[in-house]
Amino acid sequence: MSIPTRRGAPLRLPVWFAVLAGIPLAALGWLGWRLLVQERALEQQRQRERLEDAATTLAQDLDRALARWEELLPAVASGGSISLPPDVVALALDDRGIQRHLGLPLPYYPVVAVSVAVPSGLFTEAETLEFARGDVKGAEAAYRRLAATADKKVRAEALMRLARCLRKEQRPREALASYDALAEMGETAVAGAPAELVARRERIALRAQMGETAAAAQESAALAAVLSSGRYHIDRATFDFYRESAGASAAPTGASALARGVDEVWSLWRQQPTGRVSVVTDRAPVVAVWRRSPSNTAAIVGRVDTLVAASGVSKREDFLVSLEDPSGGAVWGATSVDRSSTVKTSRETGLPWTLRVAAVDAGPGEALAARRRSLLAAGFALMALVVAAASYAVFRAVNRELSIARLQNDFVATVSHEFRTPLTAMRHLTEMLEDGYAAADRVPHYYQALGKETRRLQALVESLLDFGRMEAGRRTYRMEETSATEIAQRVIDEFAGSPAVRRIEWERPSTGDTAPVCAIRADRDAMALALRNLVDNALKYSPESSAVRLSIHSHDTLIGISVEDHGFGIPRAERRDIFRKFVRGHAAKALNVKGTGLGLALVQSIVSAHGGEVLVESEPGRGSVFTIVLPAAPAVRLDTQSRRPFNVKSEVNLKSEIESEV
Repeated sequence: MSIPTRRGAPLRLPVWFAVLAGIPLAALGWLGWRLLVQERALEQQRQRERLEDAATTLAQDLDRALARWEELLPAVASGGSISLPPDVVALALDDRGIQRHLGLPLPYYPVVAVSVAVPSGLFTEAETLEFARGDVKGAEAAYRRLAATADKKVRAEALMRLARCLRKEQRPREALASYDALAEMGETAVAGAPAELVARRERIALRAQMGETAAAAQESAALAAVLSSGRYHIDRATFDFYRESAGASAAPTGASALARGVDEVWSLWRQQPTGRVSVVTDRAPVVAVWRRSPSNTAAIVGRVDTLVAASGVSKREDFLVSLEDPSGGAVWGATSVDRSSTVKTSRETGLPWTLRVAAVDAGPGEALAARRRSLLAAGFALMALVVAAASYAVFRAVNRELSIARLQNDFVATVSHEFRTPLTAMRHLTEMLEDGYAAADRVPHYYQALGKETRRLQALVESLLDFGRMEAGRRTYRMEETSATEIAQRVIDEFAGSPAVRRIEWERPSTGDTAPVCAIRADRDAMALALRNLVDNALKYSPESSAVRLSIHSHDTLIGISVEDHGFGIPRAERRDIFRKFVRGHAAKALNVKGTGLGLALVQSIVSAHGGEVLVESEPGRGSVFTIVLPAAPAVRLDTQSRRPFNVKSEVNLKSEIESEV
């Protein structure tokens, strides 16, 4: 396979250099990376060992905290004195209800003692009057007599029935008084619940019937406070019934979470003689320990936060610790899932949770390894950037050379065609004259055609030679003071023998613009060549029915020579490239317009040598305006107020536009 060359220089040497330099570089990088990987693996192993030790220590701290609770269970069962932290409750229960309660009061319990009911026969006479005979007055009198008895249970039942009769008689104020008396009886059971709860619930309903919304809300808040205080031993069904009556006022509390936990683990207490368990309630996770004895079951229930704080685990700042239930749900703490962690299951630790421990930071060893890896990565990135930049530069250079080569090929083909056309005509005419086939009256026309094609061929050769000299920097200019008007007239005269001269509109300077005003220092031949190229392009790239306008204007110390056509226009993306050698616009190729691609490059070179610039205004489909801007002769002083500006933007604006496009 052959190796391509760039301007004669073989690419084999840089290719082999890149290969030979890349192999040891890649090997060194691979070895260094393997070393860092091994160091990282070793550091990770050390980190795992540290986490294992920390997890074992933390599990032991939690186990000791639970063991301290378990040491209190015998005293709870026997009725001894114990000290409990906040948010912890100790209970001694049996199947009949709560035997002993220590610590935070609970709003409800899983089981409560059943109170002795009042004999139903005591209220038979009064209820017969109330319901069977409809004698509410007589029933009221009977209930008042029973409410005066000394037995609290009988009195509570009688007050409840008395208030009912008063409500039937539309005596709400007296009914409220009866409910007040009933509420003062506190925990006395009535209708299966403490008398105060029953009375407060009925007062809420009665206040609402009376339209006393604010008073009803106060009664609801009072009922909610009583429920939250844990003043009475009630079961969960009773609590939920009266909390519904209290409405939004009965917000959950920390005691509610403990009560919920006690209610959920009550079945375990009855099934298992001893154990540890953690449950997540709707309020907060709780943990419980219990032990059954022949007389009762002693249990201690507390918030997980309280236990963790007592164990000292929450004070560890060097590790992240989390507790999870058997289903994987978070109970306490939070460990980022992105960190490697050590897990201790409940079987390993004897705790009611899965313990997860992760490091807060990577540690000094891991940080050092990370810095080394970062340094290595930065070095390789820098090398990759250098290689990429070099590759891009080589690509740009090669691409530029290929583009120039393509343009040169197009140029050769175009120039060959341009040479072939006049040479073919000259050959046919010469053959006709040599063979004597030409009629005598046509011979002068043939000689005239030969002269025309000869001059055309000479102009083409001269333009190529001029451009070659300009490219090589050997073109010399004879600068002398002349008039832009004179140069423009000279170019128009050169087109005098062509039909295209009828399309040229020569807008001469106004009477006020005298010849000295349009004076410039220029090489007449070179500037005429540049202007002729612009006029020739305007004629070629515009419809034959449209005019080409040539005008000269002055602006400050500048002279502008403008050539305006109504042709196809130039897209904005091509306005810079058309001044490069061999480059032809898309319209020229699409419409098969003849040309070498050197015209505008020649114009640019000549104008730049004269200290000027070529400005372009164009809109696709509407035509173009090419303006040669040259400095006026030094002796000329212009009165800008009396001179008409040329038909382009001011120099400052035009330069800004060109810079923005670049």
